[in-house]
Amino acid sequence: MYLACLMRRLLVFLLLLTQFAAAQRLPARQALKQFGAAEGLPQPFIYALVQDRAGYLWLGTAEGLVRFDGTTFRTFTTREGLAEDFVTQLSLAPGTGRLAVQHFQGGLSVEQGTGFRPATATETGLRATKGLPPPDTARLGQLRRRYQLALPPDLVLTDVLRDAEGSYLLATAGQGLWRLTDPHVSLLPLPGLVSLVGRGSGLLATTRAGQVLRLAPAPDGSISPQPLPPGPGAPVAPDGAGWAVAGTEAAAAWQSKLRLLLNAKTEANRLALEQLPAGLTVTALAQDAAGGLWVGTVGEGAFYLHQGQLRHYTTATGLLHNDIYAILPDRQGRVWFATHGTGLAVFEAGTFRVYRVLAGGIEASALCQDAAGRVWIGTEGDGLFAFENGHFRQFTARNSGLASNYCYGLLPTPAGLVVQHAEALSLGRGTGFSPLTAPGNPLVRQLLPNAAGLLAGPAPAVLLASRAGLLRVGLPRLPAPARPRVSLVAVEVNGTSRRPGSLAELPVGPHHLTWFFRTASLAPAGTWQYQYRLRGYQPTWSRASGFTEADFPRLGPGSYTFEVRARRGSEGPWGPATTARFGVATPFWQTGWFALLSVAAVVGGIWGLLRIRTAALRHQKLQLETTVQERTTELRRQKEATELVNADLLVARDAAEASQRAKAQFLANMSHEIRTPLNAVIGLTHLLRGTRVDAGQQEYLEAIQSSSQNLLVILNDILDSSKMEAGKLTLEQVPFRLPALLARVQAMFRFALDAKGLYLRTETGPQVPTAITGDPVRLQQVLVNLVGNALKFTAHGGITLLLETGPAADAPDEQVLRFGVRDTGIGIAPEQQEAIFEDFSQANTSTTRQYGGTGLGLSIARNLVRLHGGQLWVESAEGQGSTFWFEIPARPADVAAILPEAAAVLPPFEPPLRVLVAEDNLLNQLVARRTLEAWNVRVTVADNGRLAVEAARQQPFDAVLLDVQMPEMDGYEAARQLRQLFPDPARLPLIGLTASALPEDRVLALAAGMNDTLAKPFDPAVLYARLAYYTGRTPAVEAATEPATEPATEPAAPAGLLWPTEATAPEPPDWTLLEELAGGSAAFVGQIVRTFLAQVPPLARQLPQLPGPALAEAAHKLRGQAAYFGLPQLCQLLEQVEAAARQVPPSPALPAQLAEIERRLQALYPLLEQRRAT
Repeated sequence: MYLACLMRRLLVFLLLLTQFAAAQRLPARQALKQFGAAEGLPQPFIYALVQDRAGYLWLGTAEGLVRFDGTTFRTFTTREGLAEDFVTQLSLAPGTGRLAVQHFQGGLSVEQGTGFRPATATETGLRATKGLPPPDTARLGQLRRRYQLALPPDLVLTDVLRDAEGSYLLATAGQGLWRLTDPHVSLLPLPGLVSLVGRGSGLLATTRAGQVLRLAPAPDGSISPQPLPPGPGAPVAPDGAGWAVAGTEAAAAWQSKLRLLLNAKTEANRLALEQLPAGLTVTALAQDAAGGLWVGTVGEGAFYLHQGQLRHYTTATGLLHNDIYAILPDRQGRVWFATHGTGLAVFEAGTFRVYRVLAGGIEASALCQDAAGRVWIGTEGDGLFAFENGHFRQFTARNSGLASNYCYGLLPTPAGLVVQHAEALSLGRGTGFSPLTAPGNPLVRQLLPNAAGLLAGPAPAVLLASRAGLLRVGLPRLPAPARPRVSLVAVEVNGTSRRPGSLAELPVGPHHLTWFFRTASLAPAGTWQYQYRLRGYQPTWSRASGFTEADFPRLGPGSYTFEVRARRGSEGPWGPATTARFGVATPFWQTGWFALLSVAAVVGGIWGLLRIRTAALRHQKLQLETTVQERTTELRRQKEATELVNADLLVARDAAEASQRAKAQFLANMSHEIRTPLNAVIGLTHLLRGTRVDAGQQEYLEAIQSSSQNLLVILNDILDSSKMEAGKLTLEQVPFRLPALLARVQAMFRFALDAKGLYLRTETGPQVPTAITGDPVRLQQVLVNLVGNALKFTAHGGITLLLETGPAADAPDEQVLRFGVRDTGIGIAPEQQEAIFEDFSQANTSTTRQYGGTGLGLSIARNLVRLHGGQLWVESAEGQGSTFWFEIPARPADVAAILPEAAAVLPPFEPPLRVLVAEDNLLNQLVARRTLEAWNVRVTVADNGRLAVEAARQQPFDAVLLDVQMPEMDGYEAARQLRQLFPDPARLPLIGLTASALPEDRVLALAAGMNDTLAKPFDPAVLYARLAYYTGRTPAVEAATEPATEPATEPAAPAGLLWPTEATAPEPPDWTLLEELAGGSAAFVGQIVRTFLAQVPPLARQLPQLPGPALAEAAHKLRGQAAYFGLPQLCQLLEQVEAAARQVPPSPALPAQLAEIERRLQALYPLLEQRRAT
């Protein structure tokens, strides 16, 4: 049984031996590539090879000179300047690097620009020989033997060239061009390898089937794999600690996921192995200096087997992770563990120390220690790290020349550290690395991680396991090629091709430049990446790419330097930059000398303009002096003439003022003389209407009163014309009823209409308001003038009074009232319709003689309508009657707020009043007595002012009525003496009775000390209201009357003291002026208010104690301050105080005026305080 088993094993061994002997006879494969017609080579017979400084490979053929850039072939013939198509030898000039070509017939050609030209032997340095040169068979044979090239046996080599990449280019006779990449690299077809174990001559390889091969070098440098007999107990790699490795399909899996079995030669080791858990996935094995075995696993941490004992280490005991990729016991007694995605763990003196190396940790995959004691750590993505003197140093593809940042295996060799990547190898020391194989080598594919070993022998080499077989890399290799240098192939300037070195300086103007460049390499396309920049235009490097041209569309004036550099792949270091300097000429208008000339020209021009301007100004100055002298003479003459004219104007002004004063005096005298008897008529009529009379007598009395009122209207027309001419006629605004106004107008003309047999009708529109706010006296005056005018010129028919209404365009709360007076009279010719509105004018003189009249009615009516803000016009045709229209704005009023007319039923005063009446006219005394006694007033009559003063001394009175024109002592003097006796105006009110309605007479009365004035003939209701106000007796119907005949000055506010109805309410401030001055600043308005409230009250309290000049000055100052607040009445009162204080002696009316000022100020202070609070 035992013998049969032994025979079966020997039979298997013999079969394996036969198999690997056959494999040993297989030739090693090199990275050979043939270029023929399929790759674009035009001629398979090649006689010469040379590589120029730009990296192009030039091939000499019988059909021309061929240039190869690693991808495409281009042929140059006699069309490009060659002396002959048949090329036999090629060389480069030592100094310039220009290509020299020798032909079959003995001719020579040299490179020139983008083509060639014929040359002489002296010029090229070649010996002009005919025919083909003899092949270098010794060199070719040496190349075959050294690299054991697997070339076809009938291949005839004609020339050999080693390029800048270290590859060999082989020219053949009839079989095209061959390229041998990495001649030191070969592949032995041994599929199914999974690992390499050991070093030197004891290097072992294992296969998927669990077979073990001993890899021993042959005398010629080749490798002879020798299979070892199978069996779980067969020793393969004996060591001093008694461990052995044997191939089998059982037990634990390694990183390749193929099985390895650890057998023990001693009983202690066997017992330790039996303690390992079943089903472990083993990823790393390492033996330390003490003979212990470290086992790395996936998910179970690390195990340590020594002298029959088993120890287990996980994250609980200090590891960073339980997945172990590599284990390294170093010469310092430390054990390094490469863990999954976390970093490194170092076991020393029974404890772990961890190194994450980078902030997020590293993915360590390989470990080794070189002869210098440095520990090298390979990572997946972070390059290579070297640990030395307690510090880590990082090596990457970018900063140190590694072929890739993914390092899957590390192997120290005498030539340096070999770094295994996925499809490349790097070799280097502690200063840097360089590729050990060319990029894209088809043999360097699918390398197994941590499956490498160093093969000792006469030709030391590195063996690496790959999925295709066993890769052999010879050591030492030739020096690594220099870093790639870029050659500038050509440059296009505005579409024209130029040599890069011929640019120098381009002419003026924007230029379009395109640079073409490549590396001095025949490597396949895509191997290199480029960066470029143009100093002076683009200071930064462009993005790395495989494009071999750079485009700059618009280059202006300046100096430029084009730089381009290259690197292998996407991670290699950048090679030195190739530069080309050129410039673009600057246009003359952008040069420095042109700028200096321009500045000089501008400065000169400015200087010239200044000189011209100075001369012009000097000439202008002379002209102006002459003109000024002439003008001064002319002005002097005009001044003299003006002074003469002004003297004449002063004389005319004095004459006009004298005439005006005479006119005013005449009107005053006439008014007094007419009003005195008229007052008796009106007063007696009023008294008779209060007695018992029958209906006929009552009608006669009404006619008398109406006629006397008409007479008074005529008198008032004359006075109104004078007032309007002087601009002193004002309108009041009170509510009144329109129907009552129209009824009064009709009543005034009742008897006249009956006498002429005419009718007077009223037509009122449906929208006419019952009551409006306005001046009823002046509106009645206009209607009376128009109706009276129509009555005068109408003999048949009648008169129609029209009243319509409509909305106002500019005031929504107002209406426009249109009044019309239509008659059936004589009419007015069109050319005379404007003349009738002039003062003292009528249509013609015959009209005046026939109908009479003063010619003032229509003029006064038009002026009154204009004061209302309206207009008056006439529509008429001669013989067809006339219609006088006028429109005025009116605001509707509340009918309930208007008191009924009740002048005849005024209530008596309780207790009775005591009133002194100073009047020299008997009729006026009778009227005054009967009127006052009807109101429960005890009347004392004095015939002149002297008697009035004596009566006031003897007994007390509540009020005094003074006629201003009396014998012995007039009313003014009597008022002055009474005011001396009774300084307080409230103690004894003085009311002047004057037939004059002029403002000048009112001012004189107030200045004499009177409280108020009343024009004669006075309306009883007005007199009643004045007495009630000044004596403090407020009647029940104080403002119920609307005097139809009272002049406009009566309802206006007195200049010295205000009208009674206005005294009850303070005068509100008008903030318009102050807000305009403030410009919208509320703070400024508040400051003005605070200043006024701080300064005015003390000043106002001092006014009664101040002497005349000081009082005038204080009143003037106070008036200026009050003007800011829009207080016209207060300002007018202060102006009167100022004028009265300047009189010598001061006016006796000052106390009353000052009291009124104090009352108004006390009412004003709260309004200002309210504004200041807001």
